[in-house]
Amino acid sequence: MARFQFRLETSLRLAEQALKTARQELSAEIRRWLACKSASEEQRRVLLSAQEEQRNAGRCCPENLGICQVFAQEQQKKLRECEAKQIQQELVLEDARSNLLKAHQEAEKFRRLKEKQLKAFLLAEVRKEQKILDETGQVLYWRKQRLL
Repeated sequence: MARFQFRLETSLRLAEQALKTARQELSAEIRRWLACKSASEEQRRVLLSAQEEQRNAGRCCPENLGICQVFAQEQQKKLRECEAKQIQQELVLEDARSNLLKAHQEAEKFRRLKEKQLKAFLLAEVRKEQKILDETGQVLYWRKQRLL
């Protein structure tokens, strides 16, 4: 029996390598997005604390109110920057997801093609074998007929 050889095996391996790379990139982008999200949440807590200090300064220490307002404004600015980074990272994350989807489709295309070609190859092999058996059967039948 002949051995099956998928002619696009190299392309399949490259597609699977691209899929693996796309998975790793998506994983890295998810970690970056989570880091941005965590930083935003932490900055939000710092801002809320600064605003609370600003309110307390307004009630009990008006001379410190200016410093507290400047600090609260800085924290508000940092929060906006963190949120902007998080939004930007979400866009990068969507691109990574899209790349993973494309890589998965490409690899799956080659896998299905290989499977289809393997089935066709096996069917052709079975037909060859059946043809040989049929021919052998005919030869034996005619030999037997001659002997009688």
